[in-house]
Amino acid sequence: MYGYWKELAEFIRSLFNATFKTNPYLERALMTGITRVSKESIFSDLNNLEVVTSTSEKYENRFGFTEEEVWEALKEYGRYDERTKVKD
Repeated sequence: MYGYWKELAEFIRSLFNATFKTNPYLERALMTGITRVSKESIFSDLNNLEVVTSTSEKYENRFGFTEEEVWEALKEYGRYDERTKVKD
């Protein structure tokens, strides 16, 4: 963008390399708010990246709310009659 893409990409690559790849104090990291990108991008120097989206089944029982919890919240706030709006 505006002729700075190459410089930005190099900076981000070195930042991520130092932060995630060669940091001896970091065992795992979580990046949020990252738009899924192709392998040929500023993330291409990182390895072992696993993309887990909000619709992935891998952690479905760890994040978000269960159906039962949603129904209880709707009841608590007097909006149980609107449950069809949030169903699947």
